[in-house]
Amino acid sequence: MAKKNTSNEQESQIDYATKEKENATLFDQLTNKNQEYMIKLNRRLDDANMSEERKTIIFNDMLKNIVAEQANHVTARSIYGTVTDQARYLIEGKRGVVQEPVERSESWKLWLDGALLLGGMFAVITGISYFTGNEGAGLGLLTLILNFILGGFAVMIITKYAPRPGVKGGFLKYVLATTLTMVVWIMLMAFGTALIPAALNPVIPGPYTLAIGLVAFLAKWYLKKKLDIKGTLI
Repeated sequence: MAKKNTSNEQESQIDYATKEKENATLFDQLTNKNQEYMIKLNRRLDDANMSEERKTIIFNDMLKNIVAEQANHVTARSIYGTVTDQARYLIEGKRGVVQEPVERSESWKLWLDGALLLGGMFAVITGISYFTGNEGAGLGLLTLILNFILGGFAVMIITKYAPRPGVKGGFLKYVLATTLTMVVWIMLMAFGTALIPAALNPVIPGPYTLAIGLVAFLAKWYLKKKLDIKGTLI
């Protein structure tokens, strides 16, 4: 029995030493901001007299998660909350409010959702203007198709740069990306439509344009649930 206990202790010591080395390697891979987070957390746990063994095991799991999420520009704070929140959870088992990283679907799903959103929105606006007195309101067939296609790309790009919790500078990038994308989209629509021969771009009357817009909205709502599209603007 004594030999068995000795063997278990040796295995435990080896595992602990392995995690210590692994933690050191993972720590070096952290961004400066995430390193600062872990240093502050370590101090809080030291103040609470947590053993080195327990910290090593806890930090091993945390460091693996943080390093994995860094590729998505997600910080330690956005995963585990503030240093105070995480320290309280680890010491007392009381977790504070934690902002979960924003999940986003594949680019093609975001494009599809955006195409139905913006394409449908402009079709509905055009259709409504027909019923409010503008009897000549309508969209050309190719113009309508182009609107859906470019609208999808516009929303996909804007969504990509939407601010994420815990990431500094995200809002400025979002504003710049949104502004540039919308300007390019409007210019392409304006000049692109002007270059399309009228014979290839027959006008769809207002009532039909409105119907297409409403169908697009319904399709967006249905496909968002059906395909489980996440991280969209709306």
